[in-house]
Amino acid sequence: MRAARRGTRIFQGVTPGSKQRTESVSRRLSISVPLLVALAVLCAAGTSADAQSSSVDGVVRDSRGTPQISALVELLRPDFTVAKQVYTDDRGRYRIHGIVPGVYEVKASGALFLPTMRENLEVIAGSKQVVNLTLDTLYEAFRWLPVKMRPADEPKDDWTWTLRLSANRPLLRLLQDGPLVVVTDGDGSAPTLKARVTVRGGESGFGDGGIHNDFEMERSPDDARAMIFRADLSQAEDPALNAMAGYEQQLAAGRTFRTIAAIEDRPDIAGGPGNQGLQAIEMRSGETMNFSDAVQAEFGDEAEAVHLGNTLLENLPFATVTVHGGSTWISYRVSTAPGLQQVEDLDRASTVEPQMAERNGQLALEKGLHQEVGVDHSAGPMRVRVVAWHERVSNPVISGGGNISAADWAGGNLLYDESSGLLRGAGQSFSGNGMMSEVEERVNGSTWISFDIAVGEALNMRQAAPDTETVQQALNGMRPGETPMYSAAMRGKMTRTATEWRASYRWQDAKAVSGVNEFANGVPDAYLSFLVRQPIRYRRVIPNGVEALVDVRNLLAEGYRPFVSKDGSTLYFAQAARCVEGGLSFSF
Repeated sequence: MRAARRGTRIFQGVTPGSKQRTESVSRRLSISVPLLVALAVLCAAGTSADAQSSSVDGVVRDSRGTPQISALVELLRPDFTVAKQVYTDDRGRYRIHGIVPGVYEVKASGALFLPTMRENLEVIAGSKQVVNLTLDTLYEAFRWLPVKMRPADEPKDDWTWTLRLSANRPLLRLLQDGPLVVVTDGDGSAPTLKARVTVRGGESGFGDGGIHNDFEMERSPDDARAMIFRADLSQAEDPALNAMAGYEQQLAAGRTFRTIAAIEDRPDIAGGPGNQGLQAIEMRSGETMNFSDAVQAEFGDEAEAVHLGNTLLENLPFATVTVHGGSTWISYRVSTAPGLQQVEDLDRASTVEPQMAERNGQLALEKGLHQEVGVDHSAGPMRVRVVAWHERVSNPVISGGGNISAADWAGGNLLYDESSGLLRGAGQSFSGNGMMSEVEERVNGSTWISFDIAVGEALNMRQAAPDTETVQQALNGMRPGETPMYSAAMRGKMTRTATEWRASYRWQDAKAVSGVNEFANGVPDAYLSFLVRQPIRYRRVIPNGVEALVDVRNLLAEGYRPFVSKDGSTLYFAQAARCVEGGLSFSF
């Protein structure tokens, strides 16, 4: 009671000034309560966001598999600024948590090693990803360098084997004027298995009609071996089947062997009365060798048997020797078939199809002897290439379409695809020289642009009076002539949408019905062409790995040369027929 009364007297005895101070404190307390509530809400939201954040962890080892202690691991944004960094523990392990969703690079550095970086790591909310990294010495990185630079128009997402195996394919480059970095596209810590299923269809090319169901699988049991299988089933009027299986083995440091077996069954292709259905079996093999850091070589061979009425057996070898010093490469290449120029081409779909027609009722394969000398020079983001060649071409394939007369069909000089309405004939053999120059430059990020100028021999179609010649007379009347060729191409990948695209335009004189330097590697398709691959990301409805595909060649149907045969039927010949395809693929 005394304490209560004393408190009352103290309160009652407050002076006016002290009373104002007390009221001020009360007001501040009343204002602070909402602030505290707001802060609590923000903290709760932060905790919730933290729960949705992502993490990346893994192990850093050297090439022998030894964990590296105190290696620096950095998480880099697309502009290569550091988002987070950690150090590995005594077992080589690291963990980066609290990552905001986005696309990053993971870079590892260690004493006496080249930095190693995993590119294009997509981090989604709430995910936990494992990225194991391998640190290489300068010697080890150079030992794995590719023998030859990739062609300018090669799509980067296609599963095309290179001289570097899929489980461990380092590539040296400079990181924004910094030190050399070994860039990898996978962690290589375990056997990898990739598979893709594709459904596509549209206005297809010769021997490629109907709806297609494609399946491809690639498996890498370890860093020294790789296996691949592909199958393409066409649901045309008569289903066609193309299949391929292959194996690659690293024999020793700097030596790689690869072998491919392919079969083709195309019942829709006819070769005159009584000859229906084309079958082909191909066996391909190749080996690459590094004689030193400056001298590399590769050689290979294709043995194929093709049957359509009669059976044709051919053997088609190729070889390349490359010498380089610094940023300059000098190469000599010899080949005997268009498309098949180097070991990287062994499993490329565009090189597997037999390039053939008929002549006097017998199969005629396009082949020859092509020799070229090339010089490549790189200066920063720009690459300049000059190539000079000499070639002898036998049975050059001429493409066309239209209504075939009974007389022309009975002559046995055409192959005809009933599903697409396209035909092929064999032109006169020729020989000649040529030269091509190419400039390629990275304009920004992953966008590249290239320009090609070439002049060489190509078959030109002469103007004939209508209703005066047969198809065979028209083919025999085509003559080689010096023909210029110009092309421009762009390719790139959009980081945010992951859209990959390639667009090109290649022009030749309209009289030319064959391409300039058809034995070239990496020349864009004729006239206006483009390819788009777009991932579809609706996780609630569509699973990850689904992509939309659009492939267009000669969109404007340019370069068509009309021809009216002796009996009044109308045909046309062209460097390349228009082909428009679209579809969906699912990778897993």
